[in-house]
Parts: sequence; structure tokens; C-alpha cells
Amino acid sequence: MCSPSCKSCKAPPQCTRCPPMCCSPGISYCIFDLESAVFDTRHVYQKALIDLATSYNRIIPELLLIQIGPMETAEMAELICRKLNMPVSWETFRFQLNELTSAMIANPPLMPGVERLVRHLCKCCMGLALITSCSESMYCSKIRDREEFFEHFSTVLFGDDAEVRASKPQPDVYLIAMSRLGEAGTDCTLVFEGTPQGVQAATDARLPVVMLAESTLPCCWSELATLRLETLEEFDPEEFNMPPYSCTEPPPKKVKRKSRRSSQTSSRRSSEAMRAAAEAAAAAAAEEGGEEEQEEAE
Repeated sequence: MCSPSCKSCKAPPQCTRCPPMCCSPGISYCIFDLESAVFDTRHVYQKALIDLATSYNRIIPELLLIQIGPMETAEMAELICRKLNMPVSWETFRFQLNELTSAMIANPPLMPGVERLVRHLCKCCMGLALITSCSESMYCSKIRDREEFFEHFSTVLFGDDAEVRASKPQPDVYLIAMSRLGEAGTDCTLVFEGTPQGVQAATDARLPVVMLAESTLPCCWSELATLRLETLEEFDPEEFNMPPYSCTEPPPKKVKRKSRRSSQTSSRRSSEAMRAAAEAAAAAAAEEGGEEEQEEAE
């Protein structure tokens, strides 16, 4: 496999299956956040919040749901308890919320478009890293029955990693992930994130970042992002000088269409055949009529 950090195309890549753009200047490494860019857990947390608030006979206003969307769990719990005058402490509310969401996201769905993108980048010999806030044991339970897909990530940084001294929005996780990818640098590494804290962390690490956010999220939460999308189905690798999907995917089958000329020829031949058949039928009818007249005359 050719080196993802190769910046010159003078020498042919060692990997014969690499597309031509594999060694061109541009993005050669990608870092994905597991909870917000690989797994689609956006609606899970919202549903858990609504269910938990309902158990205390509280209704969370829609504007408050939008406001707490990008927050960390502790900040979210504190704000809800204060705004809705919850009969429990925010620490208790956070604990109950974590218990509820843990059961709901035991086997979360993948973000639309992420599987296609990851497989494409892997075929293009790019270095892929994954960061997550969960422990290694919890990570293993989340990816159960999908191990083959997650083998595409050469580096996984867990939330309980000894090197991580500060969580997001501090840039530690991205700086550590880059160092473990090998020769990854700020000029050739792209981040995929889904939270403002993660975008802040990536920006402080001087990395370009694609933010995945729902359309209801206020624009002010994504101001630092290089690009904002709703899902990875909208992502175009060529925007970041990365190999296009056409390098690793077969071209769509073209449906052969009859030319106008051939259609006209076929139509003309059909008309001629119908005319000939009509003339033959008329001749046969005339011949039969002549025979009948001859018989009557006799």
C-alpha cells in the first residue's frame, strides 16, 4: 500500500490499485467522531430527554430542544433542570439520562452516507482514525456484528485513553489522533464532527472540519466549521481535493437508446410492410371476386 502522506507523483505508488489522485497534494487522512459522524444518534438523545422529562410531568419546549442539541450531557442536564424547575438535582437527571440513552444507543444506526465514504477512502489508501467518548469495552459492544466495517479505521482513540488529559472543546483528542496516524498534519487531515464542542476542538487543532448538523440547528453553532452538511450523503470528496467516487466505483450502466434515424427507418419499414400486406390482401380479394363471377357466368 502506498504511503497516504506521499505528496509527489514522480514515483509510481507501490499499491497498484491506488487511483491517480492517491498521491496528489490534498487530504490524505480523515478523523471521524464516532457518536456524531459515524453513528446517527441525534434523535436518540432528543427522544431520551423528552421521555425523561415526561416522567416528571414536564414538557420541553421546542426552542429549548434546539438550544440544548449541541450541548454536553452535564450542561444539558443543568439547563433543563433549571428551566423546567425539575424536582431532582441536575446530577441525578444526568445519571438517569445516561442510563436511558445507554440502553437506546446499544446498537445505533450508521450515519447515511458514511459507509460509502469510509470504504471509498480506504480503497484510496487514506489513513482513517476514529475518536469516541466511550470506553473500549463499550465501543466493542456498539460495533458488534459490524466489526468488518470498523476495521477500515487504523486508529481508534477511546474516551478513557491515558493520553487524553482534557476532553472537547480542548483539542487534545485530535492532536493525539493525528500523532497516531503517523505523518498526518494540519494541511492534509480532515475532520468529520457533529457537535459544536467537537468543531471547536478541531478548529483549535488547526484542522478543517465538516460539521454534520440538522437544519434546525442555529447557524451560529456551526460558524467555525469549514463545511456544514446534514448527512454524509451530501459530501463531495472533490471539494477537498480528494479522489472522486468514480475512482473506486464502477460507472453507472448506460441505457442504449435508439437513435432518431433508426426509429424513423423502423417506422418506414413498418409502414411499407403494412402497405404491402394491404395490397396483397386486396389482390387476393379481387382474385376471389373474379373467380366467383366466372362461376356465376358458367
